[in-house]
Amino acid sequence: CPLGFFTSNCTLTNYEICKVFSCDGTFSFEDVLGMASIFSDRASPRLKAEYAFYIYDLNEDGFIDKEDLQSIIRHLLNTDYLNKEDLIALTTRILGEADLIQDNMLSLAEFEHAMSKSSDFMQ
Repeated sequence: CPLGFFTSNCTLTNYEICKVFSCDGTFSFEDVLGMASIFSDRASPRLKAEYAFYIYDLNEDGFIDKEDLQSIIRHLLNTDYLNKEDLIALTTRILGEADLIQDNMLSLAEFEHAMSKSSDFMQ
């Protein structure tokens, strides 16, 4: 990882977390405190959803698109061996449920709306 903190075993999520919470390209103690604050039980679900959105917007275009979703799915399932048809079907299903304006990508508002329906996320 170019951000220093997660150098030995950098994964997609580690890098994205570093990128979202770091102000200057390094991961400082203040950045760790900020991250802990966002993911604490006291932080609002809306704030958590906003930061999760920025972490999952891998190409930083302001949306979670099909490519972002496919990378996230591969990472969360911890596999590169998911066949293409299953990956496309899963991506299509997620977008079908969460993409309110049917533009094949999730805006921050659509992502927040989808997360508000998830009891696991809202805790």
